[in-house]
Amino acid sequence: MPSVSNQLPKPGAEFPAVWAEEFRRELIGSALRRADIVTNTLFIIEGVLLLSDLYRTRWLADGVDAIITWRLAALTFLLTYRFAIERWAPELVRLRYFLISGMFLCCWACAVLAGIAGDMSTFTIGALGVSAACPLPGRFNSSLFVVSGAALIGWLMFHFPNTGLFWTSNIVATCLIGIVIEKFTFDAALREFSYRKGIERQRERADELLYNVFPESVAASLKEGRRSVALHGEVTILFADVVGFTQLSSRLLPSQLLDLLEEIFGKFDQLAHRHGVEKIKTIGDAYMAISGAPVQVDRQVERMADFALEIVQVCKQVSKSSGFDLAVRVGIHTGPVVAGVIGSSRLCYDLWGDSVNTAQRIESQGEPNAISVSEPIYFKLRNQFLLEDRGLIELKGKGPTKTYVLKGRLTASQSK
Repeated sequence: MPSVSNQLPKPGAEFPAVWAEEFRRELIGSALRRADIVTNTLFIIEGVLLLSDLYRTRWLADGVDAIITWRLAALTFLLTYRFAIERWAPELVRLRYFLISGMFLCCWACAVLAGIAGDMSTFTIGALGVSAACPLPGRFNSSLFVVSGAALIGWLMFHFPNTGLFWTSNIVATCLIGIVIEKFTFDAALREFSYRKGIERQRERADELLYNVFPESVAASLKEGRRSVALHGEVTILFADVVGFTQLSSRLLPSQLLDLLEEIFGKFDQLAHRHGVEKIKTIGDAYMAISGAPVQVDRQVERMADFALEIVQVCKQVSKSSGFDLAVRVGIHTGPVVAGVIGSSRLCYDLWGDSVNTAQRIESQGEPNAISVSEPIYFKLRNQFLLEDRGLIELKGKGPTKTYVLKGRLTASQSK
């Protein structure tokens, strides 16, 4: 015979402790919903049958018989449950009250019908109904079957000593079948819950990966099956390139190079998040970020300027702590772009347009640990930041172009 205790899996990676409590709440909640259906249905049925019994008998003259008494008790239980216990008792107390009272009424019905028709069906219906509709962790239901079955057997043997083992064997068999059915029902519910939670966990991991790869608004669109490409009137674009990294590749192991790059770009990512800047991608030892797309933000140019100033300082710190001669070259430009996700495989969010090319070429012509910015950036920052005129530089495909070097924020005395 299987164990009479319905056991939950031991808490672990495959079944966290929080799942156990959630599973208990689901079992109790579903059992209570079924209990509400049963009580509503039985209230109507027993009410009609009570009126019928009162009509067919001479209860005023002869008094109420055992069946009418039972129906009155059943209706009292149903009314008490619906208008008192259901409203004020905690869920588990409410469910246990329903199960105990229900099995008591089933045993009482068997006791009444045994002397009239030898019928044990009400006990069978109650036990099997409880086991199939209200499986619970632990051994509450199995204990309820054993106690109620033993009490009914004792009552029958006392009042009908000559019946032999016929009724006893039926009741024992019903209890055993009820325990087995509850075990199977509980295990099936546990498997369904674990499977559903496993799917939810996989979906959460997929969503986490999606939101790590794409900006939040783009990831939300992809989840809905939309991949739109949008024109943005003004976006601030930053390119940063780690100077000296290529030379290190001949002196360090690949794993050491990756660790160093991970340290630098990991800190860049933290700064981007802090300043509300969107990281777009890394290409080798180059880093690309934007501000103002896919969602517009306030002070997009100022955000990017503060971000650029901090990544220069981060690169200096990493160079000092690692002992490697490293620097970062930064270029910033602002202007219209087309941005979005295209293609059908290995998707990524990217930008296209002359503004992107300009930012990249400004960066390529910059100096180590310096932030080169375009003239549009200069006009947006000149009242808040210190900028130095670099004059004209030759940009591929654009010719001589006016650029500036971002030095830092203006102090209160400088801004006056």
